[in-house]
Amino acid sequence: MLDDVTVVDFSQVRAGPWCTQLLGLLGAEVIKVERPGTGAMERGSEPKRNGVSADHLARNRHKASVAIDLKTEEGRQLAEDLVADADVVVENFSPGTMERLGLGYEDLATGNPDLVYASIKGYGERGPKAAAKGVDLVLQAEGGIMSVTGPEDGEPVKLGQALGDIGAGLYATIGILAALYDRETGGPGQRVSTDLFGTIVSFLEEYLTEYGMTGEDPTPFGRRHQGRVPYEVAETADGHVAFLATGGDEGWETFVTEVLETEELLEYDTLASRLEHYDEIADVMHPILRERTTAEWQAIFDDHGFPNGPLNRISDVVDHPQTKELGYVVEHDHDVAGPVLLHGHPLHFSEGETRPTDDAPALGEHTATVLRERLGLDGDEIDRLRDTGAVE
Repeated sequence: MLDDVTVVDFSQVRAGPWCTQLLGLLGAEVIKVERPGTGAMERGSEPKRNGVSADHLARNRHKASVAIDLKTEEGRQLAEDLVADADVVVENFSPGTMERLGLGYEDLATGNPDLVYASIKGYGERGPKAAAKGVDLVLQAEGGIMSVTGPEDGEPVKLGQALGDIGAGLYATIGILAALYDRETGGPGQRVSTDLFGTIVSFLEEYLTEYGMTGEDPTPFGRRHQGRVPYEVAETADGHVAFLATGGDEGWETFVTEVLETEELLEYDTLASRLEHYDEIADVMHPILRERTTAEWQAIFDDHGFPNGPLNRISDVVDHPQTKELGYVVEHDHDVAGPVLLHGHPLHFSEGETRPTDDAPALGEHTATVLRERLGLDGDEIDRLRDTGAVE
């Protein structure tokens, strides 16, 4: 669907590469500009197989790798030439880096006024911390999401995945697509920016509104939901089961008498009373839930129409029938790393297609091809640029 869109990708690590991989999945031509010798930072991450990083494989499919030294004058000029007829630039360098290289928005938009230039930063481009470097773990703490994550009355816990990075990559993708649509309907090219701090704050969502109403800081609730009872992950005879037994006041009597098979908790027939008396409910409910296996409880919850599921490990998710049916984990034979598992994407279209899975590129794998096909350079000139160290 984006096969007429060219993206020049200066990003690395996670947020930017996640964004550009999505654009590539949707058909855009993505040219990843990397540092000669070492490449983007994610190439050095562990674990590796045959020298290929899992992080690189997970975030850099659907791209062509061009190794250009942006600190050389010839390298900078090559990058500028690549952008001259591109549609999109994505970068997530530290604040001011692209400007110092002469590759900031104002520099590139002069020669390409239709350019959509997307920047992803740690804290944003204005404000007292705009110049600070921002990384996901720090911003999970500073952005507040860690304060509502973890065991009740326990120590704060980092989310298992890099929420700020992944979320900022998604926001950047949304912004780019909106800017491209605006351009196609008569608008100008423009700069799009997002940041990890704002992304995490936006994900606080109802916590912000709750604080505004009560004046009290929300706190972690461990494995249970902060606003519904019972809505949690509970221990069973052989593992854990996640379930929602009632969304409001309806269904409580059924849950107590037909699922738990007791009448002891019937008095807590409003959500307000269940929130107030959760400890008393848990003292009765949890011993009962530990009497049967996860599969047995799933069957019972299914019979009563209560949403439920097991607490799965990654290996369970890989083998999950829903994963297999929708292609959410892809078995792929990489040229160097060999057989690997890669994530699919939860995007499905009635019209149009996404790209089939292809390899994350080797460093500089497409340098000669891109310089020849997009910039019209011949073999002798490319060899000369390699000799000078401007490209690899």
